[in-house]
Amino acid sequence: GFPKESPSCPGKITGEPNDAVGIEMALRVPSNAHGFTFQFNFYTYEWPNYICSQYNDFFVALVSPIPEGQNDGNVSFDNQGNPVSVNNVFLDACGCPDNPPTGCLAGNKNYKCSLGTSSLMGTGFGHDTDGFDHGSTGWLQTTAPAVPNTTMTIRWVVYDSGDGNLDSSTLIDNWKWIGEPGVSVETIPIPK
Repeated sequence: GFPKESPSCPGKITGEPNDAVGIEMALRVPSNAHGFTFQFNFYTYEWPNYICSQYNDFFVALVSPIPEGQNDGNVSFDNQGNPVSVNNVFLDACGCPDNPPTGCLAGNKNYKCSLGTSSLMGTGFGHDTDGFDHGSTGWLQTTAPAVPNTTMTIRWVVYDSGDGNLDSSTLIDNWKWIGEPGVSVETIPIPK
């Protein structure tokens, strides 16, 4: 299933994955849990020069067994089906000369950049590091179902596509089990 493509970039094929790094955990689902949630923030050097190109970095959260109704095990994507990358509609911590008050045009796509660049400072992805602002999704939350009293595996992976240059990073935090039934797969921005 790799590389993953971005529906928001029709006709663009990303290159083969490179420099993948990840962590995998096997977890026993508690008897009263019907799902789980975690928060993450994806940072990328791909902003603003490699939007909708063969060179792209991705973050995926692969769950096994695959949740019902999913094509593959990836549970972190936007409402347009884009995997988490610079092409994702959640990329919102970014900047350009006219922002604010207007958004930013990069790769023939409009980005609101409503989170500005302050959350990039001190991370290695802000202009305080190399003189350029790069990008981030800001904090997002993924929710997915789980089957009580089973063992599930989650693998969080970040990788380059097309080359091994211009890395990205993802911070993961705040894992929680969900006790209420009816959990579905969803990734949303965390309200400010």
